[in-house]
Amino acid sequence: MEPYKLRRWKSKDEPGPGHFYTCARPGRSKGKNGAIPDNVVRKWVDGLPKSDGVVIVSLLGRKPDGLSEFSFYSFYGGLETQADRPGCLHFSKWLDKMYPDRGFELFEHPTIDFRPVPTPTLDQLGATIAPFIGAGRIIVLVDSGGEGRVRQACMHLALVEETGSYGK
Repeated sequence: MEPYKLRRWKSKDEPGPGHFYTCARPGRSKGKNGAIPDNVVRKWVDGLPKSDGVVIVSLLGRKPDGLSEFSFYSFYGGLETQADRPGCLHFSKWLDKMYPDRGFELFEHPTIDFRPVPTPTLDQLGATIAPFIGAGRIIVLVDSGGEGRVRQACMHLALVEETGSYGK
């Protein structure tokens, strides 16, 4: 099921009009750490909450051994450059190409899997999403497994998980 571990969160202090979700990276539901075909990524995108202009905020960066968390895909992102992946599009350009009418916005705050997210990165993340929450936009925060880094970010942002099943 894509997106894997899709969860909805809300502010514990003051509810806003925005909708905040977290989930795992595309293909994680398959338990795959090898190449993820574009059709699996498309299932992930198609499973995101439906709205034009969804804001995707990525915490994907590197594994502790230095492997890029985007190395599984036909596109690049995170801490990679086009020189690292010649002939590949950046994830934002891939989204624009595959979904020209959806108006996705992508923001990246690359981190290292299995390591705490540095406080300055969490603060930057908060500054990135604040205007979108206030505007009632749908925001989807992504890490590798949909658990560790996204949960740390939600705690930092004073969000609590809503009850109910949004994804397995």
